[in-house]
Amino acid sequence: MEKDLIALLNDLKANPHLSSYNEDQTKMAVILPILRRVGWDTEKAEEVFPEFSVENKRVDYALRVKNRSAVFIEAKKPSEDLESHNHQEQLLDYSFRQAVEIAILTNGITWSFYLPRAGVDWKSRKFYTIDIMEQEVTNVASKFVDLLSKENIESGKSVRQAESLHKGKLKEKAIQETLPEAWNRIIEEPDSLLVDILAERTEKICSYKPELENVTKFLKKYEAQLLLSPVEEQPEVKGARGREISPTSEPPKDKKISQDALIPYIVEVLKKHGGRTTKEQVDNDIFNMFKDSFGHPWYQETVANSIPRWQHNVAWAKERAIKRGLIKRPSESGRGYWALTDKGKSFS
Repeated sequence: MEKDLIALLNDLKANPHLSSYNEDQTKMAVILPILRRVGWDTEKAEEVFPEFSVENKRVDYALRVKNRSAVFIEAKKPSEDLESHNHQEQLLDYSFRQAVEIAILTNGITWSFYLPRAGVDWKSRKFYTIDIMEQEVTNVASKFVDLLSKENIESGKSVRQAESLHKGKLKEKAIQETLPEAWNRIIEEPDSLLVDILAERTEKICSYKPELENVTKFLKKYEAQLLLSPVEEQPEVKGARGREISPTSEPPKDKKISQDALIPYIVEVLKKHGGRTTKEQVDNDIFNMFKDSFGHPWYQETVANSIPRWQHNVAWAKERAIKRGLIKRPSESGRGYWALTDKGKSFS
């Protein structure tokens, strides 16, 4: 199986006309041959069901096992941008409502694999991408077998592999997003271990060990320089033949709002609600103040913890306001509530 698949993939990579194929050519020359080589009988409509009806719409292929759709495949021509929100949301909507385990969006060259019932938005449901032009052929063949072979789909092994890949991706994403926050907490409230390490290193350099209190003061003095900005999710940048895939364009400068610029408005919202209210109320009021800007697709993209960028920025503006002594820490205001300090109440 894998040997024949590798030969096909090498032929596809060497095909100079592949990128100019239309959708029907892509189905005939790429998608169906790959399916055959991973064990599917493409001549049996009950197994590889073309133009499968989903309510009043159709999906290009349904791979069926025991009269049940296990995989949906939506095909596009190679020049089509798979990053289109419409393509992905449509496929995942079909798949979710039909309880399909794995969904694939492909232009023949790039294959995006999704778990339709995992995650909140479509981006978080994508667990793997194959690019037959850019990736090493044996690895591509191995992944096609793992995730798409009839044997593995029937046994459930494909779904288990998919869930493992998805879990690993979410774990890595959570770590990368949380590291800046963890560092900032260490700097804001210096851990005794950090203070000890800095004091000992100072002694090794100059032979004098500073008082621990002085080390803490030093960290507080340079806190602003040591704090990190949040790391936002980076878009995938490579498509077919190494083509750059651009993230959503940023809004014009007059529509962008910095985190610091949000602070006075957060204070204003809290004052309006008597100095203390829920996080949800603050988010709602701030969004309504800036809905012309926050309605822009760039601000609607999900970043840390799978929340929209605008909401992520509001949360960080609140953290900056806490550092400036305008808003109480959660331990003082109550979990889920934001509250002004005395300094915040007099802020204007």
